[in-house]
Amino acid sequence: MSENRLWNHIIEDLQNRLERDDFDLWIKPLAAQMGANDNLTLLCPSRFHLKRLRETYLPMVNNFLENQGEQVKLNCKVAVPSNSRGENQSNRQMNLPSIKRGMPLLNNRFKFDRFVAGGGNELAFAAAKALAGEKRFFSNTLLLVSDTGLGKSHLTQSVGHYVMETQPNARVAYLTAEDFANQMISALRRKNMDAFKEHFRRECDILLLEEIPFLAGKEKTQDELGFTLDALLDAGKRIILTSCQVPNEIKGIKRNLESRISSGMTINIEPPDHRTRVNILAHQAHEEGMVVDPEVLEYLAQEIPEDIRRLQSSLVGIMAQGSLTNRPMDLGLAVEIVGKMTHRKKKVNVETIRDMVARIYGMEISTLTSRSRRKVVTVPRNMAMYLCRKHTSASYATIGRSFNRDHATVMYGVNQIDRKIANDPKLQKEMSHIEQRLGVR
Repeated sequence: MSENRLWNHIIEDLQNRLERDDFDLWIKPLAAQMGANDNLTLLCPSRFHLKRLRETYLPMVNNFLENQGEQVKLNCKVAVPSNSRGENQSNRQMNLPSIKRGMPLLNNRFKFDRFVAGGGNELAFAAAKALAGEKRFFSNTLLLVSDTGLGKSHLTQSVGHYVMETQPNARVAYLTAEDFANQMISALRRKNMDAFKEHFRRECDILLLEEIPFLAGKEKTQDELGFTLDALLDAGKRIILTSCQVPNEIKGIKRNLESRISSGMTINIEPPDHRTRVNILAHQAHEEGMVVDPEVLEYLAQEIPEDIRRLQSSLVGIMAQGSLTNRPMDLGLAVEIVGKMTHRKKKVNVETIRDMVARIYGMEISTLTSRSRRKVVTVPRNMAMYLCRKHTSASYATIGRSFNRDHATVMYGVNQIDRKIANDPKLQKEMSHIEQRLGVR
């Protein structure tokens, strides 16, 4: 395959797999060069960029090349200006070891010592460490359930790294449910199902399988996975599964597979609390060797409460901007980066709006939802209820339950704001500020 065509295919694959902001920040600035002996070199704008590329995105590129059957040696280096090429260039090149076929494609950033435990993830962290070790565990199967960006993949891959480092003879299989389905389809087409079954049932000591809901409606694949899980458990092997839903909520999953998945220990990972979010950011900055104002960390933790991946991505954006442009990594830059990341409208719910309004007006949620009729409480309360009607599909009764109000009181409060806002610049400004903070403006 030609250099341009191969690179275009890689770009297309990464565009489909990454958030737009991550793609624009880390992939768009790259250039590609095809050298002798099928060497593909990716050129980065800075050492900071190179480090991030190697740790986070190169495994994705390697995975794509392997799936395409491309025998390409992948390198990356910092791009050197044309007037500086020569001996310096070879000194700055960083050769990447290719990932051996059959080895799990694990992200080097996803290890136990890089996982910040606290708040809603402590039990999941402890369970993953216990299952990774060779100590007795309550079950050979662990199912981690959470929304996206809360650490399922980090913990799952941490188990893989730990097992490979401490139990070198153990055979680790890490893949997504989509990978499992695709490999099965490929084996069927090649009439090689015996080898497929042997690989997962006999040549695997620990199975790390992500994104179980992908299998919904794929009955033959579900059957094969069920037989595989039975074989592994009968042999005393270890299994970690991840999902964004508990099994009985996944439509299109057969009862027997649901039963197998649910038979072990199931742990829900909750969003981290504010202090844990700050600790995650502080740990990340320390690892990157960056000094970031604590005020910036507090701001990010407040603005991005529910998605660790977006939280960390925002800090990386700040550090990248600071590194590439020599701008101070202060609150002003943080506000700018977060604004760019949240320029697209996002879904919010009644509780999110209620909690944000309470935070902006500096009051406890219990005060906002109390029986107080003081203006300093009623105006924010009515604003919150108005925003709930505007930005969610919740009924007056549903909103009322979150504010300790009945249907008629909510309707009255919403109408109060609706009448005033057109002629009240101060109220308009406050409303605009709240919507910006919510990411819905």
